[in-house]
Amino acid sequence: MNAETISQLYRERFADRSLILVSNREPYIHRRTKHGIKVDTPAGGLTSALDPVMRAIQGTWIAWGSGSADKEVCDENGKVKVPPDDPAYTLKRVWLDQKEVDGFYYGYANQALWPLSHMLIEKARFRMRHWQRYFEVNRKFADSIIPEIKNDKDVIWIQDYHFTVLPYMLRQRMRDLTISLFWHIPWPPWEIFRVIPQRHEILKGMLGCDLIAFHINRYCQNFLETVEQELDAIVDRRNNRISYEGHETRLIPLPISIDYDKFEDMTRHDKIQSKLSDIKKKLKLEGKYVGIGVDRLDYSKGIYERVQAIKLFLKKYPAYRERFTFIQIAVPSRTKIQEYSELKDLIEKIIDEINNEFGTDDWTPIIYYSTNVPHHELVNYYRIADMAIVSSIVDGMNLVAKEYIASQVDEKGVLILSEFVGAVAELDRALIINPFDIEHFADMIRRGIEMPEAEKRRRMQKMRAYVQTHNIYDWINDNLKAVEKEIL
Repeated sequence: MNAETISQLYRERFADRSLILVSNREPYIHRRTKHGIKVDTPAGGLTSALDPVMRAIQGTWIAWGSGSADKEVCDENGKVKVPPDDPAYTLKRVWLDQKEVDGFYYGYANQALWPLSHMLIEKARFRMRHWQRYFEVNRKFADSIIPEIKNDKDVIWIQDYHFTVLPYMLRQRMRDLTISLFWHIPWPPWEIFRVIPQRHEILKGMLGCDLIAFHINRYCQNFLETVEQELDAIVDRRNNRISYEGHETRLIPLPISIDYDKFEDMTRHDKIQSKLSDIKKKLKLEGKYVGIGVDRLDYSKGIYERVQAIKLFLKKYPAYRERFTFIQIAVPSRTKIQEYSELKDLIEKIIDEINNEFGTDDWTPIIYYSTNVPHHELVNYYRIADMAIVSSIVDGMNLVAKEYIASQVDEKGVLILSEFVGAVAELDRALIINPFDIEHFADMIRRGIEMPEAEKRRRMQKMRAYVQTHNIYDWINDNLKAVEKEIL
């Protein structure tokens, strides 16, 4: 399935229904530079996964306008056509002041909901002023969405934990809207979720949806139990349905994916081989076994545990010193939150210690980049890498694992994957690790290096076939079919 197929299917199924996608992060950011206005694509799985969706369906994407030049390129209604080089859909930006950003985004969304959803209670911070800003911004988004609705048959597709109370706000204004929410992060067990002071408001807000999709069924079951324990609702576990205040909400597991063909095409580009040679020469990787990690710099991604495992690997297996190099790309994230700046300092400190302890004049054990690398450059590193390590301590899905697989056109790579990521249910030919078991983690790095080529190829072939046939467009199609079922 591809973009053209999705576009055709949407027209057939929803001929008189516009699609309005809502997310916090925008797919394109206009920044003012000394050389003029530059367009960036933000790091992260959400926007990279959903941009092909909107290109195919040609709807309206509503998001926070965070770029320094965003207003300059928009019309009086905050709208601009994107992508800039080939306009296919409308991006409508919602303007937030600094107090709103601090309370809504840095505050409640990422100091309360994010750590709680990742079962890190000790990192969660609940401030009433943050909740108030969060609620107000959800209302501001509702005010921005309503004018874009052509009729009450339109489909509103909300993304993620930033907008838990938005569905109910919309439902109050237009009862017949079709509202779907995709939850991109884990949904924790009820025993964890109950810590949230505003849990009833959040659940009530989400149950304004017709459809809520999570990556895996375990998250659906956690949500059902949470509602069962917290609200006076009718919970049908057999059919994953909840009836609350006269409205019914259905839950479904839908593991998100990537644009497989896009990554494979970039990887097979004519100029790729010369780029690979240049990178290998620059980083002194010739003759080395290369590993890679690509993450947002977040405490849920297990970067600290990963570098500890690499340190132990080099201690236990000295024969691989000067033969193994690991490239860690850590994209700065939420830098205004203290825990994130402290994590950055910690990661950089331990990497420096490892490089000082084991490195030589001609060999750096861990090459570290603290920057966002666009996909057309990232595929070069995926191709170079003989091994990718995804060691999240908890992760809703993790698309880096799938991007690496799609980029392995020569089928030589090995994927080491944490048992605590959603993708582990699909990618069963990866080497599975518990990121907290550093000893076993180090041994699995060695196993990946020493795995026979035939076994590497068999494992990678199976994973590539799966990701190819379960790509982003199949995920969109499954979402559309689920929405269509609710309409009918």
